[in-house]
Amino acid sequence: MKRALISVWFCLALSLAAWPALAGATRSFVLDSASVLAEGKLEGTAVQSDGSITRSIATRRIDLPGIAVARSLLVMPDGTAYVGTGNDGKIFVVKDGAAKLFAETHELLVTSIVSDGHGTFYAGTIGHGKVFAFDSAGKIREFVALKGAEHVWQLVYDDKHKTLFAATGPEGKVFAIDGNRKADVYYDSEATHIMTLARDTDGTLYAGTSDQAWLLRLRGPGKAEIVYDFDGNEVTAIDVRNGELAVAANLFPRAPASKPATTTPASDQSSPQASITPPQPIVSPTDRPQPGKGQLYRIDRNGRAERLFTADEGHITTVEWGEPGVIYAGTGKDGHIHRVQVDHEHALWVDVDERQVLAQKLMGAHPMFVAGDGAAIYEVLTGPAQKPQWTSKVLDAAVPARFGQLTWRGDGKLSFQTRSGNTDKPDSTWSDWASPLTAAGPIRSPGARFLQIRVLLDAQAPSTVYAIEAFYLPANQPPIVTEVSVEPPRPKTDKQNRSQSGGSSYKVKWKTENPDGDALRFRIEYAEEHASVWRAMTRESDVVTGSEQAWETDGVPDGHYRVRVQASDELDNPEGNVRKHTGESEPILIDNHPPHVDELRVDGSRITGVARDTMGPISKLEYTVDGLEWKLLSSEDELFDTATEKFVLPLALLPKGNHAVVIRASDARANTGSAEIVVTLP
Repeated sequence: MKRALISVWFCLALSLAAWPALAGATRSFVLDSASVLAEGKLEGTAVQSDGSITRSIATRRIDLPGIAVARSLLVMPDGTAYVGTGNDGKIFVVKDGAAKLFAETHELLVTSIVSDGHGTFYAGTIGHGKVFAFDSAGKIREFVALKGAEHVWQLVYDDKHKTLFAATGPEGKVFAIDGNRKADVYYDSEATHIMTLARDTDGTLYAGTSDQAWLLRLRGPGKAEIVYDFDGNEVTAIDVRNGELAVAANLFPRAPASKPATTTPASDQSSPQASITPPQPIVSPTDRPQPGKGQLYRIDRNGRAERLFTADEGHITTVEWGEPGVIYAGTGKDGHIHRVQVDHEHALWVDVDERQVLAQKLMGAHPMFVAGDGAAIYEVLTGPAQKPQWTSKVLDAAVPARFGQLTWRGDGKLSFQTRSGNTDKPDSTWSDWASPLTAAGPIRSPGARFLQIRVLLDAQAPSTVYAIEAFYLPANQPPIVTEVSVEPPRPKTDKQNRSQSGGSSYKVKWKTENPDGDALRFRIEYAEEHASVWRAMTRESDVVTGSEQAWETDGVPDGHYRVRVQASDELDNPEGNVRKHTGESEPILIDNHPPHVDELRVDGSRITGVARDTMGPISKLEYTVDGLEWKLLSSEDELFDTATEKFVLPLALLPKGNHAVVIRASDARANTGSAEIVVTLP
């Protein structure tokens, strides 16, 4: 069974010079699922969908200083590459591991570059719907401005017919451009944007749209058929090989209606804003749409569509057929390239620091790809230029910990290193990488809160890591009692809706913070408000593990009491390492005895008396005549605020004749006491 990385509890990072008490339970970081391993840093390694680490490809980064995004890529047979960029529509040439400025369009972004195979290159741009032509010397000219177009998303050159096709927006048209720069509308779709084009070896032209996410097969001028209607709102990328298509279909959240339009020419939030995030200073980060969700489909020669992969981390920006049965898909959120097999197995193949992989040419003698959000060009190294390695994310023990064994399951030649520290990001205070382990053994890094693991794979022979487990013993943290409360019994109500005492059973409740997640035992005690002697509410043999306790107070004298609760982690820790903490309640009134009605007598034209309670205050006075309905009676001063209240009942309120009059007094806890007097009124 695969296990995700075990998360533990929070605490401050402390110096480990003098170790605090250690928790009794040994814990471990378990790294054996694809989702957890994908959070690490890949350098010439891949994370397979079965949760293993293998060798991948080594890359070399070529920086483009001052360039916000690299969007398009054309690699020539001799290894020379042309890269289209933004925000100033520049074209760079890459040769012998270096990039230099080659040509400038002065448009917003160069989205596509193609060659006619005879020394002329074409560049499609965003801004004014222009296509530029340039040669190998860097001489560039405006080739054509496409009427009604603002975005040229993709160019495809048809060598047989000497025709350049351009996918455009925001009117969703495909243009056919001949060598004389004559541009005709080849197909006018219902979509806002034709986002991508691909041409098969037999000349068949395919197009992907925004809005409805349609894959179209273009049969000729003005003729098209829908190959597939995908879920989502954009077909971003197509690659076709011998009648089989690899298609990226994305779903993007719609921007709120009140959201201001970006400064890019497109108004449709689902396509241009999603496929390529406009870089600064074109639009601020707060204006950028949320990442989409991408799906990779394979469509066979019979038109059967099969979903092979879902990119949960973001939309898919580019696709490319690789070796037989393999498709490479780049994403637009975490800078990933996934290697997807037609049998649905897949691997996180490349992970770069930039956020978007926007173009790739991995097949051929000179494989490369480009990334955006801080433009960079990556050359794929064909030889073992570096030792493949994988570095885990920073693992958090939540408290200072002593590290134990590092174990793993794998094949081939493997070695492991660790480092540790007390900051959540490795810095100069962290230990150096420890000497490598080639067999399971004690972690060689000093105790700390954070740990990082690095595995080095064999660069020559196959090697695989299936699972990694690092054991540690965290410092024991005390439980904290954060709140103790005591609830009195709720008064009961009789059929006449009159309050009566709810009894003598009080409820003690408490809240705790438990940083270690240990099993906790609680001991409850009580004491009079100003007393120093505490009395146990439960027997020592009663193991209380919940968060409340009933307190029967019928044998407790009336008065104000405090209750305290002690939390102990003794159930999970040996005796010498047990940690405890105590919390105390506010004073609570215990009053289980009813008030008395005294000195009841007839005094002239009235009945007088006194209601007395031990604790008070008297909260209510009532009277009844001959056991009929109860009526309210005021105190002498009309206030119920003391434990003794005098009262007067005028005889004029009583009917003539001989009557039994009962006076009842209630205290704050709804305890009641009464007295009776018989009166005769002529």
